[in-house]
Amino acid sequence: MPRVVPGQRKRAYRPKTKTGCVTFRRVKCDEGRPSCQRCVSTGRRCDGYAEESSDSPASSNSDFNDDETSTALIQSPSSSVILASDREREAFYFFVNMTAPMMGGFGKESCWSEMIPRAAHHEPSIRHAVIALGALHHSKERSSRSTSSNKLFSSAEEQFPLLEYNRAIKCLVEPFAKKERQAMDVCLINCVLFSAFEMMQGNYGHGAAHQESGSKILCEITYDENSQRYYHDSLKTSNYPYLPMSLLEELYLRSDFVLTQMTDSFDQSLYNKFKGSHFTAHPPAMFTSLSQARNSLHFFWSRFRIDLNNLNCQLDSLELNQRFHDWQMEVIQFAHKWLFAFQAFILKYGDTFSEADKIGAAILQIQSHCGYMNARVPRDVKDNQMLWDPFLSVFEKITMLSEEVISNPAFATTVFQIDMGVIGPLYQVVGACRHPIVRRKAIALLERVPSLQEGIWNAGMTARVGRRLIELEEYGIEDVREAADIPDWARISDMEPDFEKDGRRVTLTYKRSDRAGGPLVRNKITETFEW
Repeated sequence: MPRVVPGQRKRAYRPKTKTGCVTFRRVKCDEGRPSCQRCVSTGRRCDGYAEESSDSPASSNSDFNDDETSTALIQSPSSSVILASDREREAFYFFVNMTAPMMGGFGKESCWSEMIPRAAHHEPSIRHAVIALGALHHSKERSSRSTSSNKLFSSAEEQFPLLEYNRAIKCLVEPFAKKERQAMDVCLINCVLFSAFEMMQGNYGHGAAHQESGSKILCEITYDENSQRYYHDSLKTSNYPYLPMSLLEELYLRSDFVLTQMTDSFDQSLYNKFKGSHFTAHPPAMFTSLSQARNSLHFFWSRFRIDLNNLNCQLDSLELNQRFHDWQMEVIQFAHKWLFAFQAFILKYGDTFSEADKIGAAILQIQSHCGYMNARVPRDVKDNQMLWDPFLSVFEKITMLSEEVISNPAFATTVFQIDMGVIGPLYQVVGACRHPIVRRKAIALLERVPSLQEGIWNAGMTARVGRRLIELEEYGIEDVREAADIPDWARISDMEPDFEKDGRRVTLTYKRSDRAGGPLVRNKITETFEW
């Protein structure tokens, strides 16, 4: 081993700094506020920073440059450690490094990777919810890598996520028991975390209920222009919110988009809340980020679906036909503008994309194809399933892009995300595309990732439903080689899943004709699936 000549030993170079947090003395950190990322990622409570001299320039972080008061002003508590056990530290660390990036979708989301972990350092309910979600995700990840005969987890390990979840709920409601008020942002953040926890467990009904509770709170919040503060009748306003309202609105818009796509529900409350907000702006000449493109797409598709539902699609008169035509033209015009803005963004920034960014871009293209196709399908003839056949090339594009996503190495460890990804679009391919090869390809892709969950969508369950649908439509029909081989009377329509709030069960309702010939009358049929 080389030795240093006496008197010539040199210290390893480290940038000299008088800044950095007190917890990691003499170690350069990112100086994030209220807690630095080094403390957040290791589960320590950040002790804050030494008082700066008056001539020291203030550090800035674009994540907190919001019109609302930044969480950067919150003073960190003095305790050096907030996590009482190794199990808590392990779960928190897993959340920061694995769960948060997955929850934020593909591409960097400071909300999940920085703001929520920092909030957990100060708010017990958020801290326990984060630990619960991280522990559950870790358990799911280990389980997915184990064989069925090797899933040997102790009872304590299995119960730990649920215990932390219950502690989070207890901490959240504690102020109400004391006749006090809980903070708006704390309630809204916890509803998102609780929803994610339930959905990751497969309790889709409970997950949707938490999401709806948060949406209800969000819709009840008002903004006072004079004081420039938000108010709620039963909840208090935080002087220094953990997340700015704009990010909370974005979180709920994304979650509502997933619920709307899956349950076909049309609650207009959240959409009405966002009218006149930054979400309503039409696409620019070029998007500046994937999140901007996603928010634009999600808001407008939700709005268009609500508008279409309000038309009720009872095209019995010239007036309704004209109204539908106007709606269709508006949607197509938006789709073209969005696509041009997205293509310009890809052209300029595509070469700099990470693998996660590539996945995010592919998913947005999938969603835009689905929306555009749903707008273009003729509706002048009610319940004509043959009208989907001309869109074979679009179904093929959706399937091809979905395969790119699933085959991407960055997607390999994904088991859960709150965003709509590939499952819903592949479900539509199976249900609306009657080409035997394409729809079976879609099912095969779902079966490659059976544990994948996107909101309340579960890939394995969706594949089962898809195989049942093909079985019903192709029963008694020999040698199906193309979509036209399945006549309209044999096709299923209006398939609607109803997720029970208790247990892992979905009730499917669909319409199907009993026989060929005569007037086409599709009767309503109900089936139940458990998993």
